[in-house]
Parts: sequence; structure tokens; C-alpha cells
Amino acid sequence: MFDELVFRSQNICKFASESEELSAILYCANDNVMVEMEELKSKRKGTCSLFHKDANLKSVNELQSPPRVRTRGHPKIG
Repeated sequence: MFDELVFRSQNICKFASESEELSAILYCANDNVMVEMEELKSKRKGTCSLFHKDANLKSVNELQSPPRVRTRGHPKIG
């Protein structure tokens, strides 16, 4: 009986040790994923800001002006 308890105790310790190792691996993998996500976010922001820098004044003015509605072939003013 004592030998069986010692054997089980050793198995439990081995499992706990392996569990700690696996947890460390998972935490490391999670950290790596979070770093990659932040890098992608910053790259996307960089791309967007470059896009905005490339926009010329005319396209910005077109985006800011209200939509034009035509009535009977003449542009509506106001």
C-alpha cells in the first residue's frame, strides 16, 4: 500500500511539473501573439496615415462638401 501511495505521489508531482511547463509555454505563446497583434495595429495605423497624407486637397474638399442634388438638369445650390 505504501509503495502505491509513493508511486501516485510521484505521478502527481510529475504531472504538476509538466503542467507548470505547459502553462509557461502557453503564457509565452500568448505574449508572442499579443506582441504580433500590437505590431499589426501599428502597421495598419501607419498605412492609414500614409493614405491620408497622399490625399490631395481636392479629394479632401470633395469629402467635406455636401452631396449635390440635381433638379431638372441644374445643380441645386444651398
